[in-house]
Amino acid sequence: MVKLMAPGGTQAMAFAVLEAGADAVYVGPAGWSRRPPEDELRDEEIREINEFARNRGQEVKVALNSVPGPQEIGLLYHKVEQYINWGLSSFILNDIGCIRQLCRRFPGVDIHASVTCAVCNREDVRFYQEIGANVVILSYRWGVEIDQIRTIKAEVPVGIEVFLFSLLQEGIICPGRCTMSPYLRFDRWVDSEGKDHCFGSANRGGSCHRVCQAGWDVDHIDGSPAKRLGLKSSPSLILRELPDYVEAGVDYLKIPGREHPDGVMRDITRFYRKVLDEVLASLNPAVVEHFVPEWEELKYRWKVERVQRDRFRIWRAGQSDS
Repeated sequence: MVKLMAPGGTQAMAFAVLEAGADAVYVGPAGWSRRPPEDELRDEEIREINEFARNRGQEVKVALNSVPGPQEIGLLYHKVEQYINWGLSSFILNDIGCIRQLCRRFPGVDIHASVTCAVCNREDVRFYQEIGANVVILSYRWGVEIDQIRTIKAEVPVGIEVFLFSLLQEGIICPGRCTMSPYLRFDRWVDSEGKDHCFGSANRGGSCHRVCQAGWDVDHIDGSPAKRLGLKSSPSLILRELPDYVEAGVDYLKIPGREHPDGVMRDITRFYRKVLDEVLASLNPAVVEHFVPEWEELKYRWKVERVQRDRFRIWRAGQSDS
């Protein structure tokens, strides 16, 4: 049965989306999950969220999808062991070595290969399944590739997770493989546990500065005038694809938005819970057109919040420390 997964950028958000009907919530420990500190959680907060979710029969996924340095591997294993002792057993990772080693060190853990693994084809999916991933998150750069999802489900014994958004402009930036941000600004500090925080590099545990969405002058080979554009557009929440995703056998439908306000994510989660329940209950091909007015309103709220946040990050990156 397909599950709805929603973000927990704050503890209040995690509680809100679980109460709104999410089957699972994903959270990120400070310094380990590709977000700035304000969108990550302390370990004790994660423990409390897990106790809340477990009492309700819901799941918590812990995002550890930064790339650890050599000195941080031991810290990562210690953190995973701590979470397992608290009853958590599901983790989102993107480092190949860590996926393999966590499966060997902690048999029975549930591993989601992060969207930042940047899978591009069925063989990539197969590779991550073979090294231990139970679920592979498809890159939103794929678009809505329903036939590809059907083929993966038929050929590879792995769960599939998709985002509930698409890019209006496909772009050339691949999540998890971009190194543009730290060239603009890079702040670094080490916390009391020894974790190296690298704000400006999502790959190293901070958030990026959204450099790709700033204006860029792109020259044309044929000599025509340069065109000013962003290298990647802001995404848009989807609706009409849900019945096809369910029919194709998708295992997790993921709502993005750890950086958004708690109330926005609560309302979006409640909306998708309602839509998904109707799709699952339909005996015929599900029709979701009557949800369009509410969907359009939520899309607008989500986009406004995201654009404002992205503009702030771009502005902040351009400021000097003085």
